[in-house]
Amino acid sequence: MRGCRLADRGGRHFPRPCLARPAGSPRRRLSGWWDSDSIGRLLAERLRPQLGGTTIIVENKPGAAGSIAADAVLGSRDGHTLLVFGDSFLTSSLVNKSVRFRPLRDFKMVSLACEGPLVLLAGPSAPFSDFKEFVSYAKANLGKVNYGSAGIGGQQHLTGEYLSAALKLELTHVPTRGGAQATNDLVGGQIEAAILGLGPTLAHIRAGKLRALAVTTASRAPQLPDVPTLMELGLPDFVVVQWFGIVAPGDLPDPVVDQLSKAIGRALAEDSLRHRFDELGFSARASTPDEFTARVRAEEGRWARLIAERGLKVD
Repeated sequence: MRGCRLADRGGRHFPRPCLARPAGSPRRRLSGWWDSDSIGRLLAERLRPQLGGTTIIVENKPGAAGSIAADAVLGSRDGHTLLVFGDSFLTSSLVNKSVRFRPLRDFKMVSLACEGPLVLLAGPSAPFSDFKEFVSYAKANLGKVNYGSAGIGGQQHLTGEYLSAALKLELTHVPTRGGAQATNDLVGGQIEAAILGLGPTLAHIRAGKLRALAVTTASRAPQLPDVPTLMELGLPDFVVVQWFGIVAPGDLPDPVVDQLSKAIGRALAEDSLRHRFDELGFSARASTPDEFTARVRAEEGRWARLIAERGLKVD
């Protein structure tokens, strides 16, 4: 399988999606971004025996906030093209007016693949060491506290907007060119705080180079059992889950979608794959097509309301 650099981003601080091409017949393709590099590789490896031994080759299709990859998948018309996409693929399509695709209009949801927390982080030189100090400092310095994310319009960016609204703060968003750069900027002191996934940050947290102030999930992360949730810290309705899943072009027949969903479910049931996801800061999580569709629809409505309330847009 050829490498797919899904964690990189192209263009104006947007993720770099990629396309995966199977070498054999039938053909299958995958696409995604940010943390989905490792996710795509793991799924491609484990799906091979579930799809009759098909070899899946991963190919980059970066740029245009995902439109290049989405167009490649939608225009393939071979009946064997899939997309690895996640929360930030969805939110970018809502914020960025240049994005042509609409996930629920143009794709069929096949299966969820994994989910995990976002983490509110403080850098080593930040003037706050826990969540209470962060809030106090931010309220005393409205508009002066910055936070990094993997890019404009992604779920991490919108989570910062959500936190600002919930706490009546004025946090300044500093987009970077991906989670790895945001992590490096935070460690290096270029930014004071960040909202990021566990993948690029966990080693730095464990090494004491970054301070995890809170996680955004309803329960504490198994990888960070001593870090409280935002719900525990006084925001009872604040839950944000990072997720990735598999989608297919909207004209793929339902029986094929169901077959693929079951194959993904079998792959995700393997203990070895679940362990690998845990190492990346995620929990393996399969679903039926209907369950995944309902989740994406709920997420779309939720983030669309926040975008409208905060007046967010990218021209």
